[in-house]
Amino acid sequence: MNDDFELSRRKALAALGTIGVASAGAGLGTSAYFSDQETFENNQLTAGELDMKVDWEEHYSDWSADEDDPADSADPELDIQMEEPDSPGDYTAFPPGVEAFGGVADDSFVNGDPLLYVNDDDVDQFMDNTSIEAFPDADDDGVQDEFDEANACTVLTDVGDGDPGLDSDERTKGSVGDPLINLQDVKPGDFGELTLSFHLCDNPGYVWLNGEFVEARENGHTEPEADDPDEEGEADEVATEVDNQVELLDEIQTALWYDDDCNNLTDAGSDGGEADVVIVLDTSGSMNDDTNNDSTSDKFNNMKSGAQTLVDALGDNTQVGLVTFDNGATPEEPLGTAKSTVKSTIGGLSSGGGTNVGAGITEGQNELTGSNARSTADKFLVVLTNGNSSSGRSEATTAKDAGTTIYGIAYGNDANENLIEDISSPPKVDDGTIDVNDEFAFDGDVDDIGGVFDDIGQSISGEEIFFQGSLRTALEALTDGNGIPLDGIPGDFNEIDGDDNADDRDCFAGAGTTHCIGFSWWLPTDHANEIQGDSVSFDLGFYTEQCRHNDGSGMNNAAVSNEDEIDA
Repeated sequence: MNDDFELSRRKALAALGTIGVASAGAGLGTSAYFSDQETFENNQLTAGELDMKVDWEEHYSDWSADEDDPADSADPELDIQMEEPDSPGDYTAFPPGVEAFGGVADDSFVNGDPLLYVNDDDVDQFMDNTSIEAFPDADDDGVQDEFDEANACTVLTDVGDGDPGLDSDERTKGSVGDPLINLQDVKPGDFGELTLSFHLCDNPGYVWLNGEFVEARENGHTEPEADDPDEEGEADEVATEVDNQVELLDEIQTALWYDDDCNNLTDAGSDGGEADVVIVLDTSGSMNDDTNNDSTSDKFNNMKSGAQTLVDALGDNTQVGLVTFDNGATPEEPLGTAKSTVKSTIGGLSSGGGTNVGAGITEGQNELTGSNARSTADKFLVVLTNGNSSSGRSEATTAKDAGTTIYGIAYGNDANENLIEDISSPPKVDDGTIDVNDEFAFDGDVDDIGGVFDDIGQSISGEEIFFQGSLRTALEALTDGNGIPLDGIPGDFNEIDGDDNADDRDCFAGAGTTHCIGFSWWLPTDHANEIQGDSVSFDLGFYTEQCRHNDGSGMNNAAVSNEDEIDA
């Protein structure tokens, strides 16, 4: 750690006056169980299969001496700070999910302050130093082994409705060992993170993150605990329901997010938290011309649907506007927060005319510098064209010189990829093809354009944290019905408070596509003595149903009960 804190972390916290640090002992345990289910009534089967495979990596920080060790012993210790550094933009806050949250706070909501700040250059090593459990992990070093994700459905272990689950010690089907997370002595400031990755094999499906409450205990009362005015539980309390008086459930804080890049972190989007975004769309006549055999799908409608996905993916602190271009440019919607209006306007667009990309960029930049723009917001243009236009380079340079970040999409088979490389941030001039490592220039396939737009939205706004609150509140949601309904394309769907409406909720792609959900927990440093000795254990898992012939409402939740149903 820093030279200012040569003492151990716990001694440092005690010296800072943390209540109860000297003797606070708390247990937190969780195992992982995963279910995949298809229920077909009246023998009405659909082709294909629904199967789920999982993998994970878990991290735990108890501020042990090796957490700031460099990869090479000759290098200096990692740059880790307890207080917010002078240049926070160069650091990553821990635990993941402690800061940004766009949900609705309730009585148990605690946003809190970061416990540590790790220099961005040291984050990878810090993650390796704190990684304690993973699967697959053949060498048992706590860091997940690389595997071919395209073959995940072949190489990962089966899990299903009849399997007890996977855990840290026994990874074969049908066996149970230690809990995946098993923390026997949680101290103030301790935190941990678990990213669960799931893969739906063959068919797409609706997915819920769920849990099962196992047990909470007071485990007796120490003298400080008994004297604490917030102590409520009886010394011998053993609870098997979430509604109990074990205080640890209220003091442990948690966060859940869509970990889009599966790196166990809540990756931030725009640095200032605020973003002004103008979508610049090609509405030229060629958008309805399929002479280049882009797809049997409707190219123009797919683009409009994809752009609406982008609007959904943008965060709460984002203003969005819309510009279209053909022979010239048209400001369709000014910058604002009425996302539903922008989506409606996108849905009503028509095509015709030429392809003046430069005019579209100029009009979009005018909106980003106009009266509706915010001086504190980061500026973005998202430009899509399917044409072979050569215009737009100088206009893009002007916009980028003014501080605007440009995401470019070469849409369809005839799009000028070299132009998109040049206008996007940063400009990359190569052999005329999209660089697959470019974070700003995209090659948009007609059938998959929604995914491209969604990736851009997540990049601008950061990964979506869809829950933050106490462990008790999290378990209440995880154990309610099928659990927390997840959205295959994160956007307007409210996982916690919303209903399961298929119009807002999307299925997760099948065919072995990787999807990751992050779960982090932390014990704030300002807790009181009422948690001493408390323990809690619970299960985490997934529940999935096929997407086809399903409305996403959990219609197949009931157990198989008669000969006319098949539970696969």
